[in-house]
Order: sequence, then structure tokens, then C-alpha cells
Amino acid sequence: MKNLASALLKPFRRCASWSAPLALVALSGISMSGLSGCNAISQLNLIPVSQDPVLGAQAYPELLKEERTIDSGQDYQTVLRMTERLVIAAKEIDPEIADLFEWEVKLVRRDDLVNAWCLPGGKMAVYTGILPVASDASGDFETGLAVVMGHEIAHATLRHGTRAMTRQMGAQTILGIVAMALGGGEDGGSSLALAAGNLGANFLNLSFGRDAELEADRRGLLYMAKAGYDPRAAVGFWQRMRDASGGAQQPEWLSTHPSNENRIKQIEGLLPEVLPVYEQSRGSSGRKSFQR
Repeated sequence: MKNLASALLKPFRRCASWSAPLALVALSGISMSGLSGCNAISQLNLIPVSQDPVLGAQAYPELLKEERTIDSGQDYQTVLRMTERLVIAAKEIDPEIADLFEWEVKLVRRDDLVNAWCLPGGKMAVYTGILPVASDASGDFETGLAVVMGHEIAHATLRHGTRAMTRQMGAQTILGIVAMALGGGEDGGSSLALAAGNLGANFLNLSFGRDAELEADRRGLLYMAKAGYDPRAAVGFWQRMRDASGGAQQPEWLSTHPSNENRIKQIEGLLPEVLPVYEQSRGSSGRKSFQR
């Protein structure tokens, strides 16, 4: 296998850091038709979609083990209602992915942390520190938070996290995971789940890149519009985020994202695509809960 991998690497030497992942794609029989060299790397995902919920389930308790979660009160109910609407919208738009995930949201009491995230497979967290920034002039944070969580849910359904893991994992780790997946059988599946779980703890340290951020902005705006939230609120949210930063360096969780000004311009350009969806979805009711 080593000699075969070396032979497969030759066409991709100018993308040296990603040569092993490309070879593994070839070894595993995953098609790369229409892609070549560095362009193929940005599209690679060696983690099966069936393992995304495993990643989330393994990483979720680890990430929250030292946090205080809130499970009652008006803020909690608002977060739950908003997330339910977004998840159902995601299932309507991207059922082939969203229906496979095990969606869950936690509200974390951390007033000092402006943060929210969604793990592969649909495990989510909202930190209380982001609620003031999400709040509009009336003090309502539901629509503003839908901007953030629509974006984060889109990262999960677009599988940006596992694509980033594919790019950043070591070659030996990828080889092991691919071998387990190809080996099949109950033991192979269990080993794959364990390996995926270990990788999940590193998810929040992964960067997605500007293209993925714009892609998540577009899909997230579509989710919130489908859920009946006005996507124009995204402009106000990012203006508040800009004002809250006071021109200082962005929070760490935004360090790999476009600047607030660039994001606002991008969102304004995307609004004509999603406003018709919002107009059609306004006042929709009778939505089911995503949690059983």
C-alpha cells in the first residue's frame, strides 16, 4: 500500500501538505472526477456523513462538562423555539443531510463569552454573552440569534467541519479511519466511531475559510427566511457586532471569518435571493418539535 500511495501522490506534489489525503481518496475509490490538484482538496471529505452524529455525540459532553447550562426560563424557551424553527427549515431544504442528524441545543450561562456553535451531526450551544448583541432596539434577541444559529446550522448541513477535519488531520489518522470504514463489520464500525469521537473534541479549533463562511451565510439566511425570520435582520446583527467590537480585534471565534464590514456587504448582496422565501414563509405555524 505504501508504494501504491507514493505512486498516487506524484500528480499532487504542488499541494504537498495534502498529498496523503488525496492518495487515500484514490485508494478508497472516492470519485474526484472534475477536480484536480489543490481544487480537489477544498472539496474532500473522508468522514462518512453517517459519522457526523457520532462526532457530535462524542464531543458534546466534553465541550460542555465545565459549563453551566440553563434549562428553564424565558431565554431558554426562546432559544429552544428559535432553534426548532431553524432545524425544521433545514430539514425542509436539505432533508438528505438534516434528517440524519440528532439535533439538540443547550443554553450556556457565560455572560463573558460571545459565542454559539453547531457540531457535526447537529449538537448546538448558545452562550448568554451573545444574547445582548443579538437583541434589537426592543430588546428581542430571537431574530438576531436566528442569524447566528442559521449560519452555524448551515456549517453542519454543508459539512464544513468534517471537510476541515479532512484537510487538517494527519495522514496516518485519515488512513486509519478510511481503513476502518472500508473494513466494514461490527468491530470496524465501532473503531470508526471511536476515532471520529476523538477527532470531535478538536472541532471548535478548526477554521472553515472565507468561501465556506460565505456559503454558510447564504444557506443560513435561507434557513432563517424559511423559518419565518426576516433575513434583513442579519445586517443589523453584524452592525451591532461591529459596534460591540469598537474597532478592536474580532473575538477568537470570529478570527477566521470575514470582517464585519465585508460580511455586511455580502449579506446585503444575498438578500434578494432569500427575501422571497421569507415573504412566502411569514406567519407559518403548526411546526413540530425537532426533539423527541
